[in-house]
Amino acid sequence: MNRFILLLFCLSINQLFAQMINNESGQIFTETPFFNEKYIRSVKLKSITGTISSKKELGSIKSSGKEEAYIFNENGNLTIHYLSSKNKSDTTFTFYEYNLKNENTIFRVSDSYGFYSYCKKYDDKGKLINKTYSREKNASKSKMKFKLEEKYVIFEESYLYEDKDSIIEVTTLNSNGRPYQRQIYYYDSFNYLFKMHTRLLISNSTKEEIYTYNDRGHLKSIQYFTNENALPIKELRYDYDEWGNVTFMDEYKENLRVIHKELLYDPSTLILKTILSQDLVSNLITIIKYKPEFYN
Repeated sequence: MNRFILLLFCLSINQLFAQMINNESGQIFTETPFFNEKYIRSVKLKSITGTISSKKELGSIKSSGKEEAYIFNENGNLTIHYLSSKNKSDTTFTFYEYNLKNENTIFRVSDSYGFYSYCKKYDDKGKLINKTYSREKNASKSKMKFKLEEKYVIFEESYLYEDKDSIIEVTTLNSNGRPYQRQIYYYDSFNYLFKMHTRLLISNSTKEEIYTYNDRGHLKSIQYFTNENALPIKELRYDYDEWGNVTFMDEYKENLRVIHKELLYDPSTLILKTILSQDLVSNLITIIKYKPEFYN
């Protein structure tokens, strides 16, 4: 009862806290942490663990034997994400580490060869200025408890920024310190990103992303274009509830909807409860039901 009262109090303080998922940049369901750490911290959420089932067309719902979990520290940051398979030894783990400013400094993933990581450095304004890709060996016998034994740096990139009013230009330098990519971010008068243009300097090939927003400033869609094609090769569309939580996500390829996702939340806490995902090509439906665990 006390926890329920605390949750209602936290939700009433600020609407922002009710947004468990931060989709401001369209990072939901990517490897980039997409949870609102303020909300996670306010409700003292330790983890959500999901059991995965599936349903084929005209078939019944069957357990896949798979499990997914998101684990948070007491500051509300995502620290571990794992997705298990029927063979538990093939579970994929992703680890996140942060600095004192809550900036993600290490992103580490297990694969069949061990681990790989991206180490990130930021300037005093929070801009990413360097990223290093490495292969790593785990000194621990448990994949879930990583302890660095050996590290092999494979490549690194650095980033140069140039601000021009409502435009930010980012040049990416390779391991030899030579530029190979240039990205231009365009912002409107309200500081919403509405376009990102990417050009590879050697081949001169280009990509473009177009961003739109709903009346409350939540990201509504992202369209992806290549080489100045008139039609997007991919599009993501989102919808939200009154609290700003993502409730729908649709993926289109060449204007054909191929994936539909629905996100359901516990009405008393607004913690993510269920994800329903339908592959509209095969009509396979995947169901993930989550259970929360809290810090004391």
